Amino acid sequence: MKNQYIAIMVLITFSIIACGNSIEESTSVKEAVMELEDKKTDSNDSLLPKHEEESIIEGKNEEQKTETALESTELEDVVEEKETEIIAPIEEETASEEPMAVEIVRPNHGSWDGLTKKYVSAAGKVNYKGMKTNLPKIKTYLEHLNKTSPKKDWSKNEKLAYWINLYNASTVHLIASNYPTSSITKLSGGKPWDKKFVKSGTKVYSLNDIENTIVRPQFKDPRIHAALNCAAVSCPKLLNGAFLPSRLNAQLDKQTRAWINDKTKNKLSGNKAQVSQIFDWYKVDFKGGVVAFINKYISTGVALESNAKITYLEYDWALNE
Repeated sequence: MKNQYIAIMVLITFSIIACGNSIEESTSVKEAVMELEDKKTDSNDSLLPKHEEESIIEGKNEEQKTETALESTELEDVVEEKETEIIAPIEEETASEEPMAVEIVRPNHGSWDGLTKKYVSAAGKVNYKGMKTNLPKIKTYLEHLNKTSPKKDWSKNEKLAYWINLYNASTVHLIASNYPTSSITKLSGGKPWDKKFVKSGTKVYSLNDIENTIVRPQFKDPRIHAALNCAAVSCPKLLNGAFLPSRLNAQLDKQTRAWINDKTKNKLSGNKAQVSQIFDWYKVDFKGGVVAFINKYISTGVALESNAKITYLEYDWALNE
C-alpha cells in the first residue's frame, strides 16, 4: 500500500510540472490528495483502487487545464483592451500635430525651352504645325506654371521670367489649338487678348491682364515689349528658347536690340524714322522718349537725331509662321 501511495504522489508531481507549477494547479492537486486521504480514512485506512484514484486526479487536472485556458484567454483580452486604451491617446496626439511646411516650388521652364528651340527659328518664325503635334506638352507646361505661381519671396527676375513665358506659351497654345488660321485676330471674335483662359494659382487671366495689369505696371521695363509675343508678323520675334531668371537681363537686351534693328519692324535714318506701332500704343512706357530708347539699342552706327521725325508703320497681323 505504501508503494501505491508513493506512485500516486509521483503522478501528482508530474501533473504539477505539466501544468506549469502554477499555484492554482497545486491547490487543485492538494484538494485531490485530501479527497483521496478522506476516502482512505473512511475505508479504514485502505486506499481506493488505482484506476479510481487516477480517474479523480485526471478529472481534476482536466478541470484545472480548462480553467487555466479560460483565464489565459481572459488575460489576453484584458491585455488587448489595455493596449487599445494606450494606443488611442497616441493616435489623437499624432493627429493634432501641425502639418510639416511644404517647400515652395519654383517653375521649371525646361520643356518650353526645348519646344521653342525646336519649333521657332532664329528669325522668330514659328512652326505651328509642329507646335500643334505637341499640344499635350504645352498644356502640361502651362499646368505646371499654374501650380507654381509667383510667391512673395521670389526675385524680380524669377517673377518676370515666369509671366513672360506664361504669356508666350499661352499665346502659342491658343494658335496651335486653332491651327490652321491666318491670324490671331481671327480668333475669339477678333478679341483674343480679352479672353480669360490663362491660369495662374487661383486666378484666371486674359493676355491683356498679364501685360497691362501685371507686367507693365509692376516691372516698369520697356524691354518687355520685345519679349511678349502676339503671334503676328509685325510683333517682335518670339525667342527660340525660354526666358530664364539667371539670364533674363541679357535675354531682354538681346531681344530688344534684334527688334530695334530689324528693318521690317523699324526703318531708321538719322533725322527720321518709321517705327513699330508699339512705340505709339505704349509710348508712356518709354520714359526718356522713343528716340532715346531706340538710340540705346541701335547698332547701325547712325543714331537718330533728337528731333527726328517719327512715323509709325502699319501693323501686319498675319501669323508669324
